[in-house]
Amino acid sequence: MPAENGISQLLSAEDMTRLSRLSLGSRFTVEGTMTGAHRSQLKGISVEFADYRQYVAGDDPKHLDWKVYGKNERLYLRQYEEETSLRVHLLVDASRSMTYASDEKADTKYRYASRLAAALAYITVHHQDSVGLALFDSRCRALLPAKSGPEQLRTICNTLISHKPTDQTDLAVTLHSLAEQSRRRGLVVIFSDLFDDIEKIRPALSHFRRKKHDVIVYQILDRREIDFAFRDATAFVDLETGERIVTNPKDVRASYQQAIEQFLGQCREACAGLGVEHVLALTDQPPVDIIIRHLRQRALAGR
Repeated sequence: MPAENGISQLLSAEDMTRLSRLSLGSRFTVEGTMTGAHRSQLKGISVEFADYRQYVAGDDPKHLDWKVYGKNERLYLRQYEEETSLRVHLLVDASRSMTYASDEKADTKYRYASRLAAALAYITVHHQDSVGLALFDSRCRALLPAKSGPEQLRTICNTLISHKPTDQTDLAVTLHSLAEQSRRRGLVVIFSDLFDDIEKIRPALSHFRRKKHDVIVYQILDRREIDFAFRDATAFVDLETGERIVTNPKDVRASYQQAIEQFLGQCREACAGLGVEHVLALTDQPPVDIIIRHLRQRALAGR
């Protein structure tokens, strides 16, 4: 199918109708280059006065309110709210482990991640905000700077559809590199199975937070990677290393399930400790349902 049909391959007309009712915001201050639908508390001349805060050394004195000083002889800055565009950075794990699907008719984890990313890209563009994309494995394979407009959505979907995961992953190194390249703060959304050393991933996530980004991690797994519902003696192959093990699932199910629960707990704990949102997305659930449920929870939480 031609690459020009990337949008229709990832999003149906019904999907777009449902997604058009949603909005995507940041929990933190955002920066942008054009008027949008989000509030920024960046100091400066702006459209609406917000509040005062006490002056500290290093603040720009041009925003001092001398009338307040004349009344109580204390230095206060005027803070403003201004409307800016949100920058959304979609980072999609395109390593070989993401090619797994337990059912030939089911989405691979990469395909599912692409559909989630396309949904968020649609919401962002629909609200005239800017969105960019990075595909990565052991290094960044594709990088689209954040832009707005329907053509950007088309470019993102075409890039997602045309890419074929082929290499091993190195989440920590690649995420550090992408964090270092990000200049303007915004919303960073990572789509990955997180199959790497979580103690190495943690500092990479922290790197984004130090750069003042709001961060969401969609951890994408196949249902069978959770419940290990295999019955017959099976050959299990590591998609990245090629290592092959033949075993009876009944013999290892309990220990496997214990290990995967421990791994998921570590992922949730690492994210929570950094103020990063963690969403477990299983590929047997409709991706648009996952997005709608999550964004409604964010809205209820005032995000």
